[in-house]
Amino acid sequence: MNPGPPLSYESLKTVLQYMDPNLRYTVGIYKKYPAGMSPPLAEKENGYGGLATDLDQHGYEDWQTSFEVRPGDVDLRSSYKRSRVYEQINEVETKEKEEELPDLQERLDYVESLGPIINSNLDESYSRRMFREITSYFVIDDFSEELSGHYSTQPEFEHARAQAYEELKDEVLNTKAILQQWYARRDGLPVPFESYIMLTISNHETKENKKIEFVNYERKLHKSLNYLMHRIFENRRHPVAVKLLITNAEILRLTPGLRMQIEEMDIEKQIDSSYPLKWLKVNVYHPSIFQHAKLRSAKHLVVLGMDHNDWLPIYLNLENHKVHVMDHQVVGLMPVDDIMVFIRHWTSCGKELGASFSYRLNVYNKRERLDFHEEILKRIKKQFKNSISEHRYAKIPTVHETTLKVSLELSDRENFPWDIVLQILPLEQ
Repeated sequence: MNPGPPLSYESLKTVLQYMDPNLRYTVGIYKKYPAGMSPPLAEKENGYGGLATDLDQHGYEDWQTSFEVRPGDVDLRSSYKRSRVYEQINEVETKEKEEELPDLQERLDYVESLGPIINSNLDESYSRRMFREITSYFVIDDFSEELSGHYSTQPEFEHARAQAYEELKDEVLNTKAILQQWYARRDGLPVPFESYIMLTISNHETKENKKIEFVNYERKLHKSLNYLMHRIFENRRHPVAVKLLITNAEILRLTPGLRMQIEEMDIEKQIDSSYPLKWLKVNVYHPSIFQHAKLRSAKHLVVLGMDHNDWLPIYLNLENHKVHVMDHQVVGLMPVDDIMVFIRHWTSCGKELGASFSYRLNVYNKRERLDFHEEILKRIKKQFKNSISEHRYAKIPTVHETTLKVSLELSDRENFPWDIVLQILPLEQ
């Protein structure tokens, strides 16, 4: 993959003036190997927009500096990720690769020696078992003239040989790249590739990607990101208005002084935001996140990954207008008694019209789901004399002249198709 002609940082200034800031930007490190020497792993990383981790002088990923939190940054890592220690180089595995390379090269040479590689389409009449057997013979087993002669009479032979050739070639390139980099570090040899900082501009609507390659890896990624953000948003007197911010970044790199007015956020990491939000979707790694002021003030809160057993006090104290709990690990096991405490709380706490709380039912068995819901309806009828019950819902008058509707509703998930929903409606006369 060739991202195009390189640009210097100064040339990029002009380009950025004509870019739509609503497009998505990815900055990563592009590894450029000599022709025919690029390992598949590097090709894959380049195709995704480049490596997201800085490199040290020997070309190894520099985790220590990549995860430094600097002024303006927002740390979205879980507590595990924040304390994780990364092993830079596994010398034992490197030695094993060194021992494996001669055998891999020998196998690749043998496959090539049997004639030109024919990359034909797999015929539907081929035996899948025989195809896998021949491929495995070249990649793993011991060679013999007898077996090679036997397999060569099979219709699957040439296609399986071509498949084995690609697998072995990729493994040889990957192994050589690992060893070349190790030798560069150990013996002071040049790194086997050139490093560039690459900017990928994505148009979400058209699915188009454009890649711009910087002239060389002369700045660390965080400096390049700060440079990019500064150039896009410099001299702005007002905050940058953002309708929806979606990120799966470990650390959100924001240039110091940048102000953003974000309405909605969809993040997969631990939240550490200072922006007022209308809608927030967040993974929960620890119940302490529910004490975060901006999570509590978000008008609509979507919770994923909650696996804390003591859920009742947490959700009783939430003041968000709408709350939707998805992928809860213990939903199917929640006690009916606790649900009733929650329902009684909602009949007296003064929730506004339109407020709602929905809870994904993590039950696999139809009978279990029906028993659970029928027990809830039976308890409601017994405890709230003025309630009205139907097949899948009950309506309860609240002390604030509104109606609490408790219902079992279809969700948008095939595996967990039911939600239990609490909703505040106008009082029915």
